[in-house]
Amino acid sequence: MEPGIVIEGSCWFDLAPRGGGAPYRIFLALPKGPAPPAGFPVLYLLDANASFATLVEAQRRGGERPAGTGIGPTVLVGIGHAADGLYDRTRRTFDYTAGPSQEAPAVAGATAGRATGGRDAFLAFLRGEVRRAVAARVPVDAGRQTLVGHSLAGRFVLDVFGRDSTAFAAYVAISPSIWWDEEELLDGLSAPGGAPRLSIVVGEWEQQLAPWLAARPGAAEIAERRARRAMVDRAAAFAERARAVLGEEGRVQFECLPGEDHASVVAPALTRALRLALVAAEG
Repeated sequence: MEPGIVIEGSCWFDLAPRGGGAPYRIFLALPKGPAPPAGFPVLYLLDANASFATLVEAQRRGGERPAGTGIGPTVLVGIGHAADGLYDRTRRTFDYTAGPSQEAPAVAGATAGRATGGRDAFLAFLRGEVRRAVAARVPVDAGRQTLVGHSLAGRFVLDVFGRDSTAFAAYVAISPSIWWDEEELLDGLSAPGGAPRLSIVVGEWEQQLAPWLAARPGAAEIAERRARRAMVDRAAAFAERARAVLGEEGRVQFECLPGEDHASVVAPALTRALRLALVAAEG
């Protein structure tokens, strides 16, 4: 068997919560060169099994021309699972939610029956064990830490932004699953402490049927689900609500990227997240 590809400057290790439970797989990519006096900014990426390599490549390419791309040296931390495949769907459903989905059981699909409610414990793990493990390996800037998540992890990002806004300096929610429990999410959106930044990114084809799916079997069902979950409209409405609460429009960004769907939007959104990570704590 041929040797696998190694991502230069990256490594991984398993880390268990202090209170017990299965470990998480932590992916780490460190910048070259000495750290600035305040330490490096840090970007924390959820669902790292699926997207960490994409993030590292975006950083590597963008970092070659920082003046043009707005991307500079950043510590990249991925939180994933020691499992085959892109996702451990059972664990992520538990970790990223405070309770069950409000979508009717008849239409809940693959998420029906999974345990929920692990949100607080998972956030404590991020703020505690993960941060300490990273700080033990590289000098980091505690004032420039960014949390990034996609889909259900994107909803978790919005939840933390609303309820625990001082946990990170910036938040990037990619295609957030606001439909999971929109009322609970909006109820938690209070006047944030500090001055966090929020970026919400969705794809044009997340709320309607993409042209390339029109002839696919089950297209009508896909179109109905996308319309019901209203990913684009809900994300735009949350951004407007966040602007009103934050009181500073410039700190809340919303983008709907043309031509992208729920999966393809991740790559361009990660590039945007890398830019935001550098300015997370600036005025």
